[in-house]
Amino acid sequence: MKRFFLSFFVLLSFSNCAIISNVAISQESNLSVSTVERQPFIFYSDNGEVSGFSADLWNEIAKRNGWQYSWQKVDSFPAMIDAVTLGQSDVAVSNISITADREKILDFSHSIYDSGMQIVVPIREANASIFKIIWNSGAIQLIGFALVTLLVIAHLLWFFERNVKNPRHDYFRDDYKGGVWDAFWWAFIIMTMGGFENEVPYKKLSRVLAMFWIVASLFFVSTLTAKITTSLTVDQLTSDINSYRDLAGKNVGVGENSAMSKFLDNKNISYTRYDDFMAALVAVENGEIDATIGDAPVVKYYTTHEGRGKVQLAGSVFQADKFGIALPTGSKLTEAINTTLLDIKEDGTYEGLQTKWFGSD
Repeated sequence: MKRFFLSFFVLLSFSNCAIISNVAISQESNLSVSTVERQPFIFYSDNGEVSGFSADLWNEIAKRNGWQYSWQKVDSFPAMIDAVTLGQSDVAVSNISITADREKILDFSHSIYDSGMQIVVPIREANASIFKIIWNSGAIQLIGFALVTLLVIAHLLWFFERNVKNPRHDYFRDDYKGGVWDAFWWAFIIMTMGGFENEVPYKKLSRVLAMFWIVASLFFVSTLTAKITTSLTVDQLTSDINSYRDLAGKNVGVGENSAMSKFLDNKNISYTRYDDFMAALVAVENGEIDATIGDAPVVKYYTTHEGRGKVQLAGSVFQADKFGIALPTGSKLTEAINTTLLDIKEDGTYEGLQTKWFGSD
């Protein structure tokens, strides 16, 4: 009988501890929830509100547990993760990939979304004309500058060489219209063909000017050729990105310490590091890099909304990924969050949130 009562009191004590623990969690004065904007998982509105799939899911979890909380909005993914690992936030909610490296410094909830990765490249016009490609390369602007310079050289050359009486060097007519045209044609042939072997300016200053123009012409022609060749090559290379294997040898950029950087490291593909995914995305839009990699639902949403007409998806989704809610190691909230997540998925609430933010596909 004594053993019975002893066992009863032990079980009662454990039950009371569990109840007290749950009450303590439910009576938290204000949980700090760190997040970063990643549409459609997290949106920042102009009036300070936070919405999106992950926000709605967290709202439901908090409501069912009776938790009060406030959003701690940050501007980058690393800042959000640091807020949790440094104890500045109780929870982090967005599109946080569950990775082995992060598991070493954080705890994660059950998966809140099954995702993957997808490549983003600058938008390319279908059947872009050669003229359009050359124009974008800056070659037309360079030709315009060369023609203006050529016209200046022609005027200077005519001015110095007019009224030359030596029959061997009297190449340019004395009148302005005819003389400038003669000098322009002479300078044009110098630039495109290397020069008139039998036509040498008479005055020393004119010869110095001619030597300058010969050197400048070499620069113009070589630069023009390089611009056109580079533009055509880049256009061809960009169109060849259809999977992560095509990223080898390309100018790729991803957020540092991300699931994407880990993936590229494992594949031995070199890349440029950016503060986070959004910084890399801006670099793609500005033509600084050929491609970046992001979470499939995030880049899909971006290319059809804010990035429409600027960037596009390349290839299909690869490298299965799972998102979770991040918590400090040993957090007392983890078990309650996981239990609530299971309830939300079982009663159909989760499916409703998916349909709301991602459609019925």
